[in-house]
Amino acid sequence: MRRYDLIFIVQPDLSEEETKTVFDRYLQIITAQKGIIIKTEDWGKRRLAYDIKKQSRGTYFLVDFYGPGAMIREIERNLKIDDNILKFITVKTRDPFNPETLEEERKKEQLLQESQIPPDEPEPVAPQEAALEEIDSEKEGE
Repeated sequence: MRRYDLIFIVQPDLSEEETKTVFDRYLQIITAQKGIIIKTEDWGKRRLAYDIKKQSRGTYFLVDFYGPGAMIREIERNLKIDDNILKFITVKTRDPFNPETLEEERKKEQLLQESQIPPDEPEPVAPQEAALEEIDSEKEGE
Protein backbone atom coordinates (compact mmCIF):
# COMPACT_ATOMS: atom_id res chain seq x y z
CA MET A 1 0.00 0.00 0.00
CA ARG A 2 1.15 3.48 -0.86
CA ARG A 3 -0.05 6.91 0.20
CA TYR A 4 -1.03 9.53 -2.38
CA ASP A 5 -2.23 13.11 -2.68
CA LEU A 6 -4.59 13.86 -5.55
CA ILE A 7 -5.27 17.48 -6.46
CA PHE A 8 -7.72 18.27 -9.21
CA ILE A 9 -9.35 21.39 -10.59
CA VAL A 10 -13.02 21.35 -11.62
CA GLN A 11 -14.74 23.70 -14.10
CA PRO A 12 -15.78 26.88 -12.23
CA ASP A 13 -19.11 27.32 -14.02
CA LEU A 14 -20.65 24.14 -12.55
CA SER A 15 -23.31 24.48 -9.88
CA GLU A 16 -22.52 23.50 -6.32
CA GLU A 17 -24.44 20.24 -6.70
CA GLU A 18 -22.65 19.33 -9.93
CA THR A 19 -19.27 20.08 -8.37
CA LYS A 20 -20.15 17.91 -5.36
CA THR A 21 -21.23 15.10 -7.72
CA VAL A 22 -17.90 15.24 -9.58
CA PHE A 23 -15.97 15.21 -6.29
CA ASP A 24 -18.01 12.29 -4.90
CA ARG A 25 -17.49 10.32 -8.11
CA TYR A 26 -13.71 10.26 -7.57
CA LEU A 27 -14.07 9.36 -3.91
CA GLN A 28 -16.23 6.40 -4.99
CA ILE A 29 -13.61 5.32 -7.54
CA ILE A 30 -10.94 5.34 -4.81
CA THR A 31 -13.05 3.26 -2.42
CA ALA A 32 -14.13 0.88 -5.20
CA GLN A 33 -10.45 0.22 -5.98
CA LYS A 34 -9.86 -0.73 -2.30
CA GLY A 35 -8.34 2.62 -1.39
CA ILE A 36 -8.81 4.24 2.02
CA ILE A 37 -9.49 7.98 2.12
CA ILE A 38 -7.57 9.75 4.88
CA LYS A 39 -8.53 13.37 4.31
CA THR A 40 -10.41 15.51 1.78
CA GLU A 41 -10.33 19.27 1.41
CA ASP A 42 -12.36 21.65 -0.72
CA TRP A 43 -10.08 24.60 -1.43
CA GLY A 44 -12.85 26.48 -3.22
CA LYS A 45 -12.75 28.64 -6.33
CA ARG A 46 -9.41 30.24 -7.10
CA ARG A 47 -7.77 32.10 -9.90
CA LEU A 48 -5.55 29.94 -12.10
CA ALA A 49 -1.94 30.91 -12.79
CA TYR A 50 -2.71 30.65 -16.51
CA ASP A 51 -5.79 29.93 -18.61
CA ILE A 52 -6.69 26.25 -18.99
CA LYS A 53 -9.29 25.35 -21.61
CA LYS A 54 -10.16 29.08 -21.83
CA GLN A 55 -10.89 29.23 -18.09
CA SER A 56 -9.16 31.65 -15.71
CA ARG A 57 -10.70 30.23 -12.51
CA GLY A 58 -11.30 26.75 -11.12
CA THR A 59 -12.54 24.88 -8.06
CA TYR A 60 -9.70 23.04 -6.32
CA PHE A 61 -9.95 19.75 -4.40
CA LEU A 62 -7.41 17.70 -2.44
CA VAL A 63 -7.80 14.01 -1.60
CA ASP A 64 -5.26 12.30 0.69
CA PHE A 65 -5.60 8.50 0.46
CA TYR A 66 -3.74 5.21 0.41
CA GLY A 67 -4.15 2.03 -1.55
CA PRO A 68 -2.59 -0.24 -4.16
CA GLY A 69 -0.60 1.36 -6.96
CA ALA A 70 -2.79 -0.14 -9.69
CA MET A 71 -5.76 2.03 -8.72
CA ILE A 72 -3.92 5.21 -9.78
CA ARG A 73 -4.22 4.19 -13.43
CA GLU A 74 -8.00 3.86 -13.10
CA ILE A 75 -8.38 7.18 -11.26
CA GLU A 76 -6.25 9.07 -13.77
CA ARG A 77 -8.01 7.40 -16.72
CA ASN A 78 -11.33 8.73 -15.41
CA LEU A 79 -9.88 12.18 -14.75
CA LYS A 80 -8.54 12.38 -18.33
CA ILE A 81 -11.89 11.62 -19.96
CA ASP A 82 -13.99 13.85 -17.68
CA ASP A 83 -14.73 17.19 -19.40
CA ASN A 84 -15.43 18.82 -16.02
CA ILE A 85 -11.80 18.37 -14.91
CA LEU A 86 -9.40 21.12 -15.99
CA LYS A 87 -6.19 19.73 -14.52
CA PHE A 88 -5.04 17.08 -12.02
CA ILE A 89 -1.91 15.74 -10.39
CA THR A 90 -1.31 12.62 -8.31
CA VAL A 91 1.72 12.55 -6.02
CA LYS A 92 3.03 9.54 -4.12
CA THR A 93 3.78 10.81 -0.60
CA ARG A 94 4.84 7.61 1.21
CA ASP A 95 6.13 4.27 0.01
CA PRO A 96 5.39 1.90 1.73
CA PHE A 97 2.69 3.36 3.93
CA ASN A 98 1.78 1.73 7.23
CA PRO A 99 -1.89 2.41 8.12
CA GLU A 100 -1.11 1.84 11.81
CA THR A 101 0.92 5.07 11.92
CA LEU A 102 -2.07 7.05 10.71
CA GLU A 103 -3.57 7.35 14.19
CA GLU A 104 -0.27 8.73 15.52
CA GLU A 105 -0.18 11.34 12.74
CA ARG A 106 -3.72 12.45 13.53
CA LYS A 107 -2.86 12.86 17.22
CA LYS A 108 0.20 14.96 16.34
CA GLU A 109 -1.86 17.18 14.03
CA GLN A 110 -4.50 17.64 16.71
CA LEU A 111 -1.91 18.60 19.32
CA LEU A 112 -0.30 21.10 16.94
CA GLN A 113 -3.66 22.68 16.15
CA GLU A 114 -4.56 22.92 19.83
CA SER A 115 -1.26 24.49 20.83
CA GLN A 116 -1.17 26.87 17.81
CA ILE A 117 2.64 26.69 17.84
CA PRO A 118 4.19 26.22 14.40
CA PRO A 119 6.22 22.97 14.23
CA ASP A 120 10.03 23.06 14.41
CA GLU A 121 10.16 26.77 15.20
CA PRO A 122 12.42 27.80 18.09
CA GLU A 123 10.98 29.85 20.89
CA PRO A 124 11.71 33.56 20.37
CA VAL A 125 14.45 35.07 22.54
CA ALA A 126 14.19 38.66 23.71
CA PRO A 127 17.04 40.89 22.41
CA GLN A 128 18.14 41.73 25.97
CA GLU A 129 18.43 38.05 26.90
CA ALA A 130 20.43 37.33 23.74
CA ALA A 131 22.85 40.16 24.56
CA LEU A 132 23.28 38.87 28.14
CA GLU A 133 23.99 35.36 26.83
CA GLU A 134 26.67 36.73 24.50
CA ILE A 135 28.33 38.63 27.36
CA ASP A 136 28.24 35.51 29.55
CA SER A 137 29.78 33.35 26.82
CA GLU A 138 32.55 35.93 26.25
CA LYS A 139 33.36 35.99 29.99
CA GLU A 140 33.59 32.19 30.04
CA GLY A 141 35.98 32.28 27.11
CA GLU A 142 38.49 34.58 28.98
